[in-house]
Order: sequence, then structure tokens, then C-alpha cells
Amino acid sequence: MNLILLTDSYKLSHPSQYPSNMISQYEFMESRGGRHPATIMAGTSYYLQKYLSKRVKPKHVEKAAAMAKLHGVSFDYDGWMYIATDLKGKLPISIHAVPEGTLVPTGHPLLTIESTDARVPLAPWVASFVETLLMKLWFPITVATESYYIKQMLLKYGSPEWAEFALHNFSDRGNSSVESAALAGFAHSTVFKGTDNFNSLAFCKKYYNIDMSGFSVDASEHSTTTSYGREHEEQFVYDLILSKPDATIISVVADSYDVYNFTNFCTAPDSRIRTLIESRLHQKLVLRPDSGEPLEVLSKILTIMVANKLRPIERNDIKHEFRDFGLLWGDGIDIYGINEVLQWFTDHDSPNRTLFAAENFVFGMGGGLVNFTRDTQKFAIKCSSITLEEDNMSDGYENDGYTYIDRDVYKDPITDPGKRSKRGKVTTWFNTKTKQYSVGLVSDFLADSVCALVPVFYNGEILYNGAPTMQEIRGTRNEQ
Repeated sequence: MNLILLTDSYKLSHPSQYPSNMISQYEFMESRGGRHPATIMAGTSYYLQKYLSKRVKPKHVEKAAAMAKLHGVSFDYDGWMYIATDLKGKLPISIHAVPEGTLVPTGHPLLTIESTDARVPLAPWVASFVETLLMKLWFPITVATESYYIKQMLLKYGSPEWAEFALHNFSDRGNSSVESAALAGFAHSTVFKGTDNFNSLAFCKKYYNIDMSGFSVDASEHSTTTSYGREHEEQFVYDLILSKPDATIISVVADSYDVYNFTNFCTAPDSRIRTLIESRLHQKLVLRPDSGEPLEVLSKILTIMVANKLRPIERNDIKHEFRDFGLLWGDGIDIYGINEVLQWFTDHDSPNRTLFAAENFVFGMGGGLVNFTRDTQKFAIKCSSITLEEDNMSDGYENDGYTYIDRDVYKDPITDPGKRSKRGKVTTWFNTKTKQYSVGLVSDFLADSVCALVPVFYNGEILYNGAPTMQEIRGTRNEQ
């Protein structure tokens, strides 16, 4: 892996553009706003392990230099060869980050990068160079954030035990690459435990040290159901259930032909499928309608199920909850559609409407779980400070015989005040008494506050805080 290639082309020309006496650079990453008011940190450890902990070798420098020449951009051969040889390939940067799983309001720094090799400043620009790679954190953060807010919405309608599995990840095929699918699966798994993203399981084990990050069930699809033809659809479902006496949940696609007829032959009082399911106290059959308008289709399905007088779970409320059957909607659904379904069926204020427990429903999301861009939460990494070396500067400070001064770096476009960037060595502070976050400088002293960003990487090495387990990430979220 050649780290030098993992950047924007124009960044290769930047070393000669910075002030010649710059010896260090400081950058920060934030979500400037967007769909949700806060974000869940996710993915830092992966990018540290997979990419930034790798070593730059002389052969990497030679290859990158040759490519840059053909490509038409400048290349700091001496700076990169210094990293590859004198620094043994270790990137001279320090990274601090909010612990993965932490919910932080938008507008607060989530991660900072600072170049560290001040005494021999041959590569102070390296902090900016890694921006292109670390900016990709926007994707797992956004997926985890969307999952988090869906989870909070689900908890308004049903139990925590139900909510843990109420949003199933079907997004693998909706991703643009194998890597993005694994990242999305990991990000979703920081919040939920139901997934069909088999690819993400090994990813989570390798990078987040968990033997099994998510769970699924045996399920049919249209190809298996329709292989037997319309006239044998009921037989196929019966045989499928008969062959799985130990399964706790079996999911069957319901709309290959007539979803309402399907519901009836599964739940009618004289149905052999219903009789078989009800004879197994440990088992539930989940029907999956896969087309149509959710409210319309689910209304008709539930009307049939109520008319067939399915065995209920006795609760101290008036909402129907079926013991042996459930419903999974996974077609074109998003956070707003899920809320609409649950509000309509479980919390509607019409006195004549039959109400149902949220536990009857499970949802699946494919493209809706990953259909985001960097602008969904308006992510950016900006340089906010540089350190300059000066011989005669009265307002500077001395260290090891050198005189330094920190200069604020920021942009302030008159055409878009929303893109005004923070200045100075900024960070995020957390007040341990009020539980509130605030933006400040690393040099600040704030009463009852601690810095929310912890050291995760230093000079090519991953620090303890940079390699959390999945259990630790989930525990961080649970403490919010």
C-alpha cells in the first residue's frame, strides 16, 4: 500500500506553497450541520489500522514521484524521502479524536491532526496531506448517525429489546464497493444488532475485536419462492417451516404473487402453516411484503390477521401483538417512512382505529441506509493554525533554543458565511457537570471540563485510545 497515492493531486504541490518558515500545521474535522443536530463518531480505528499505520518506503516515494511527473504536478521528493528513510516511514503527525460511539453536536471538532516533526521541518505539510484520507470518515459517521437517530425514534414506540433488532441492514448490495459495504455494516452495527451484511462481520472482528457483531435468520426471497410456481407457493412455505424445527424466526417473502392471499393461507384458522407455527412455542413466522405503499399494504395485511384471530401476547394495554407472526417492511423505506408506519399503526389518535404494538413490526433498509454524501452532515477538514519559526520576534515563545509563533489560519468567504472556519488550535471540551459540549482552544482551562478528544495516533503508531472494541463503542453510546 502506497500512502502517498491516497490524496488529491493538487496536495502534492502544496509543500512549496506554505510559508518557508512553517514548522508545524494543525487541522480539525467537524460536521458543520446537516440532517441531524449531532453525529456519532465511527471508523477512526479502521483508518488508523488499515492506512495510517502503514510505512512509507523509498520505493513508494520513487513510484509516486514518477507518477506525479507524468501527471503534471509538483512533488516534494526530499520531504517524502526524509519520511521514508530518517523517520523509517512513520508519518510525523499526532491525531486526537472523539472516542468512537460518542454523540457530539454539530459544529464541534471531532478530530484534530498536527504535524510533530518541528526540529527538522522537512515535512510540516503532512497534516494537510492526510486530509483526503481522513475525510472519508464522513461515511461511517453519517451511517452510524442515521442509525442512531432511527434507534431513538424506535424507542418512542417500543421496547429497547425490540428496538435492538428493529432495523435490519440490507445495504450491502446498495454500496459502491466491498470496502464501503463493510464500513456501512460496521457503522450500523454500532447501534443495531440485526444485519444481512455478512461482509461486515469479518471486518468488525478484525478491526473492532468482536466475535459476532450482528445476527440474521433464515429467509426466503423471490427466486426461491417462484422457483416452485404460483400453484405451489403455499406448499413451499409449509415445507420450508417443516424443515426448520429449531429456528426461532423464519422470514418469508410474501408478495411474489398475491400478498393478501399469502397472508391468509399463512394465518387462516384452518391453515396448516399456522397450525405448525403455533405448535412450536419458540418459533415466529415473519411475513415480508416487498412492494406497494406501506400504509395501504400493511393495513390490509393487518386486517386479515386480526380477522383470523391470531393468538395474542397478553399485555396491559389495548394494542394487538401477535405471538406467532410478525411483519418486515424493507422496500424503499427510510427514517421518515418508518416513523410514519409506527405512528399510524401504534399511536394514531382516531378512536375507531385498531392499534398494534410496535413489536409486530421490523424494518429493513438497503440503499436508504447508505444513500448519503459528505454534504449530508456538511463535513469538512480545515487548517486552523500553523507554527512559524522566527529569529527576532518579541511576541513569540521559545522552546529548545528556537523561537516560535502560532498563526491562526481560517477562511471567511463573504458569499457563504456558513463556510467560515474556526481559527486557532481548536478542540471540543466536555463539561462533566452539565454534560454539555463547547468549542475552545487546546490551551484553554475550563472549569469542570475535560477535552473530549483523546490521543489516538502519534508518529506512525496507534495509541491505546485508537483501537476500541465494538463492546466499548456500544458502551459509549449507551452512556449518552
